[in-house]
Amino acid sequence: MAGYVRSPRPRDVPGFAEAVAAGVTPSRPSQPPSLLPGTSAHQALVRCGGVLAGAATLVAAAVAFGPTKGSHETVPSLLILLGATAVGIGAMIAAIRRFRRVLLAELAVGYVTTTFYQGLFWMVQGPGPRVGNDVVGWVWDGVWVLTSAGDVVASPDPAVDPPGFYPSPNTPSQLELWTGSQWTGVHRNAPSALA
Repeated sequence: MAGYVRSPRPRDVPGFAEAVAAGVTPSRPSQPPSLLPGTSAHQALVRCGGVLAGAATLVAAAVAFGPTKGSHETVPSLLILLGATAVGIGAMIAAIRRFRRVLLAELAVGYVTTTFYQGLFWMVQGPGPRVGNDVVGWVWDGVWVLTSAGDVVASPDPAVDPPGFYPSPNTPSQLELWTGSQWTGVHRNAPSALA
């Protein structure tokens, strides 16, 4: 991802030890953690696919059942098509936000239930005036990988910093999302004890 620091690793960033001591970095339990209640990240990602398919079907139906060219019903049909498109986009945004929220909650307690290697699911805000959608690479080696039922798929490698929020090498006094391989430019305010 051009424009972002791929290194240093989180453990090499000033403030890392203090963040670990304050408990604001992702945890890495020695045993597989219990699943959080509710929807898993894997289930939320599958739902994103279902919402996308449903939205596409809704728009296709609005196009297929619309009037023919030259019909006096063109304007109402266009409004239905625009409405269907807006509903589909809104549902997809909501599904992506839910996936993001669940994924970050899983990472915070030391596991993940879905693994993907390229991700494009939020606006990336980089240092300076640059804002855009960027695909980021994810590495899951530093975190427990579990099924949605809680069975272990892979255990974490202690030499790899797990994905999650750490003191930022790019923006002091902020936490930045680390994907296991690179910094994303997605920030959170650091707790006042670290600022």
